[in-house]
Amino acid sequence: MKSLLKIPFAIVLFATLFMACDDDEKSGTPPTADNVTAEIMAKPGDEIVFEGTFNAEAGFSKITLSNSEIMLDKEIVFANRVTQYFLDYTFTLADDAELKVYDITISAETLGGATESFVTKVDVATLPTVNASFDFSALPGENIVFKGTITDDQGLTAIKLQNAGIGLDHTIELADNPKSYELDYTYTIPLAMEMKMHNGTVEVTNTANRLTSLPMKVNCSGADVVYENIYVAGGFQWSTWTPELGLPMDKDPEDDRWFEILLHCWDDDAEKLKFLGQLSWSGDNWGLVDSSDPSKGMVNSEDSEAVLLGANGANPAYKKVRFNPYLMQYTVEDMTETVTPRTEMYIVGKGFPGHPDLDWNPEAAIPMTQNPYGYGEHIFLAEDLEFSDDVDLKFIGQTDGWGPYDAGFDVSEQEVTAPVSWVKIKEGDGSKDLKFKNQAGTYTILYDYYLKRVQIWKK
Repeated sequence: MKSLLKIPFAIVLFATLFMACDDDEKSGTPPTADNVTAEIMAKPGDEIVFEGTFNAEAGFSKITLSNSEIMLDKEIVFANRVTQYFLDYTFTLADDAELKVYDITISAETLGGATESFVTKVDVATLPTVNASFDFSALPGENIVFKGTITDDQGLTAIKLQNAGIGLDHTIELADNPKSYELDYTYTIPLAMEMKMHNGTVEVTNTANRLTSLPMKVNCSGADVVYENIYVAGGFQWSTWTPELGLPMDKDPEDDRWFEILLHCWDDDAEKLKFLGQLSWSGDNWGLVDSSDPSKGMVNSEDSEAVLLGANGANPAYKKVRFNPYLMQYTVEDMTETVTPRTEMYIVGKGFPGHPDLDWNPEAAIPMTQNPYGYGEHIFLAEDLEFSDDVDLKFIGQTDGWGPYDAGFDVSEQEVTAPVSWVKIKEGDGSKDLKFKNQAGTYTILYDYYLKRVQIWKK
């Protein structure tokens, strides 16, 4: 009988210990967090990112982010035992979000029920807008006049004009915080001034601690600024927003102050571009003051906003884009010509290690992919194509001979250095090939048959 009594006693003891352990786990160590974003400054419509490293010895049950005012209610549930989690959550603020500071509660809960909460403050406000150009040409001793309209819904606090090269350091304090201010300030270039281009900034701040910084260029060289090369870069690029692969614009033969280019584009980010004076973001960087309101004009600044081409659902839309950097004006015109698509396109030439039988043999020509990734029936692509140190190439539309489709390049010099950006195609027997010397590597070739333009770049 004594031995039988030990069984229920053991069961009771085990249950008691289990419940004690369960209680300990529920009341155990709560989660901890490092590098949780303390404050995010944004404007309505912005994408914001919540970040942080969360740790829980007992493992996480869930992590939630919430604020009913901005309709944020995100719950991250863990199916497996996770003791460390790197939060990287993107949220888009509504376009009509109220301008104020929001407390976002980030709660982490362990498998045992222990919780800890953290707060990220999201400060939503708009940026000041400036409708003015700050590009000047003046000689030492002459005046430059800063004129334009500056607006802000929250009220302006200060306008700072700085250009060390011409000795300018002037701040306009706006104690009454106007929502609109007509800038009209005259500055005399000192006589003892180096005759060259002097770069500075115009900074505008508002009561919400937002700052708009615009570049100031003062040309004291005595010579007119002349733009020889203008490029476009943006979401329409196969390597999106890559200035090093920017596409060159052509000068209008009838007015060399205007530059033009034919482009393809798609909806959303792939219909956005900026104009550049070099193959990088720094330097001349033209875009809009406000993408949502092109009537506010253009600005030359890395902070300028993208020009929208308006794809309107086309796959792709084809556009003729013109830009005048002197006037800071642009136009976008739809291309409506109908072009019968081709279903086949091949690369022919020599110097491709993966295609030893090619050597200008049409039967061994390298096939290109039509409509790659669904980006349009006129687009042809060849990816991961190995070049040797001695490559020649052009295009054909069949593999049973050189006709009927034979296309080369409309160039004066056949030997080129990659990348080759938006070079024109010339169709017909005897057209020129391109030659790549001592540039072995892996390349991508894109051919837009509608525009008869080609890009070739190295990975």
